[in-house]
Amino acid sequence: MHRRLTLSVAMLLVGAGLLAASAVAGPSSSAAPQASDAGKARVGGTLKHSLTVDIDYVDPALWYYVPSWTIAYSTSAMLLNYPHAPAPRGSRLTPEVAQGFPRISRNGLVYTFKLKSTYRLSNGQRVNAQSFARALNRALNRRMSSPAQPFIEDIVGAQAVIAGRAQRASGIVASGNTLTLRMTKRSPDLLARLAMPFFAAQGTLPINPEGIRAPVHSAGPYYIKEWTQNRRVILERNRFYRGPVRGNVNRIEVDIGLPLETIKLNIDRGVVDMGDLPPAAHAELGRRYGVKKQSPGRYFANPAPTILYLAMNHDRRLFGGGGNGNVRLKKAVNFAIDRQAVLAQGGAYAGVTNDQYMPPTMRGFRNLAIYPRRPNMSQARSLASGQTRGGDGVFYCSNRAPSPARCQVVQANLRNIGLNMDIKLFPRATQFELAGRKGEPFDMTLEGWHMDYFDPYDFIFLVDGTTIRPANNVNFSYFNSAAFNRKISRAKTLVGVQRYQAFSNLDHDLVRNGAPLATYASPNDRHYVSARTGCYHYHPVFTWDYAALCLNR
Repeated sequence: MHRRLTLSVAMLLVGAGLLAASAVAGPSSSAAPQASDAGKARVGGTLKHSLTVDIDYVDPALWYYVPSWTIAYSTSAMLLNYPHAPAPRGSRLTPEVAQGFPRISRNGLVYTFKLKSTYRLSNGQRVNAQSFARALNRALNRRMSSPAQPFIEDIVGAQAVIAGRAQRASGIVASGNTLTLRMTKRSPDLLARLAMPFFAAQGTLPINPEGIRAPVHSAGPYYIKEWTQNRRVILERNRFYRGPVRGNVNRIEVDIGLPLETIKLNIDRGVVDMGDLPPAAHAELGRRYGVKKQSPGRYFANPAPTILYLAMNHDRRLFGGGGNGNVRLKKAVNFAIDRQAVLAQGGAYAGVTNDQYMPPTMRGFRNLAIYPRRPNMSQARSLASGQTRGGDGVFYCSNRAPSPARCQVVQANLRNIGLNMDIKLFPRATQFELAGRKGEPFDMTLEGWHMDYFDPYDFIFLVDGTTIRPANNVNFSYFNSAAFNRKISRAKTLVGVQRYQAFSNLDHDLVRNGAPLATYASPNDRHYVSARTGCYHYHPVFTWDYAALCLNR
């Protein structure tokens, strides 16, 4: 019985990853300069990465931003993890600190993990079952208000910790190298959820709602030695690491705050090895180097397991109201926005338009094109008529390109249906944090969601009302429909083909009849590296793979 459940969970993980390496349209140039490949590269050196805006946290219970999890992937050790490899191998969950997949009880409610004894934190402390029990209980702690809580609230006793009635969940039991988890219900995607960096092995960390500071001692091949906010992050080798991931470079330096144009010039000159890029750079890079998927090469584009969307806040009068909210106006927004124009602000090879809540790389995705790529203003105006409630709204947006331009396109589109959206610009990490606070005074926010783990619920939960908390929310629409919550809950209990079919149907039902979001695209992740950088592959969960990259001088 336990083997069948384990295999069912594994099946949930693979489907999307098989598509993550699908072709990206673009020119190819065999004559362009190429970066080194793994066979020519040496081990050692300092890899330099440049970000325009800071990460959110280095605290494992709080980090929840793609650049933060890229760092986490090379610093964390998990019970189970995704291999440092491209898709499909990099999509397949495998045991890391666990000796193998867990033993699952006949009723599917008890998971027993046996752990390896060879892992240590970067301060020398041995990793055991208590290292993971601490991570789980700390994430559940009421004072931490961690965004991880919805992913483990089905552990027995978790709700008592979240409510502040207990310090530890009774269903989390650690004894030496044995970790036992007791669940309140069958949890087909539990193993995938446990692979999220929230739940990495850790030492005894204080309860601090603001998050701990560096150094952060971890059990992966690297650890976070320094984080100077808005300036830099430094990763160093974990000298106690004895796991399978060699890690090619000795040190990783991430500088923060340079303009996009400067970062691109620094990569051209070899001062920086990789970093954020201005939207206008992609066409020229594609012409010069061709568009590749993995090394050898300098410029790469791969379909990302991501949706880009507008979230409409149901806690506010404009889009809210009883039941499913102001559905006619939300549908009007979906008909009014110019998806192609909004996507195009990202430059060449930016991705594909999409109006659904799952990306094309997720198994179960079916493209029904419910809303148009280009505006249908007659339909939009008809739906909006009598529903605009004064028409004024507040629109949160990142100040990092191409977001301001995208928000301006949306703003212009929505004027045509009587909505006057006042754009407010923030650093991306700030926008993410503010939009996650229940009661924050915005009506719409421009968002993107990169998959946490391979399961359709990881996208549908963006509109799951049962996950809403006072802070650190990712249901930025604050959509809380009792009817849809019940449908989501039922779909979560299914496995295999039935699970994918249920979430596929639910996706279309939400888009048509709830419309809390207006998805406009599924993007490509586009990366440009210096001439000395090799061993590049796109990781289907964590994008950059620091531990795989190498330098040829």
